[in-house]
Amino acid sequence: MFAVAYRLTESSADARDVLHDVFCGLPGTIRRFDPKRPLGPWLRAVTARAALKHLRSERRRREISSVSIPHELQAEPSPEFPVLNSIVVERALSSLPGELRTVVILKDMEGYSHREIAELLQVSRSTSEGRLSKARKLLRAELFER
Repeated sequence: MFAVAYRLTESSADARDVLHDVFCGLPGTIRRFDPKRPLGPWLRAVTARAALKHLRSERRRREISSVSIPHELQAEPSPEFPVLNSIVVERALSSLPGELRTVVILKDMEGYSHREIAELLQVSRSTSEGRLSKARKLLRAELFER
């Protein structure tokens, strides 16, 4: 749940605030839980909704990480350095506009369907698909076409 909140808000402090809101609101939210379905995915969806609400209400944007990575290392991700690869990917994600980054995180990292994403973001399925396509194109350019 923290990972979902963190990826969407790009801030540890904001992610903690989101989780606090989720757990404080859980007594009221749990009424909408269908016990025939798995709890984990439902909790991630509740967390994603809370993180998106937080972003909309606070209009917070985090600056690109202040971690300084030499340019030559950013341009050449390597299987020998998985942590570095993760940092490079996170930086590339941070460079995306918010609505594109959100769809990538929900679809590719959290495994939501376009139908679920459309419902969470209150957009059409085709908008979700279009945003993902554009985001992947930008990420490809950022990561591989330097």
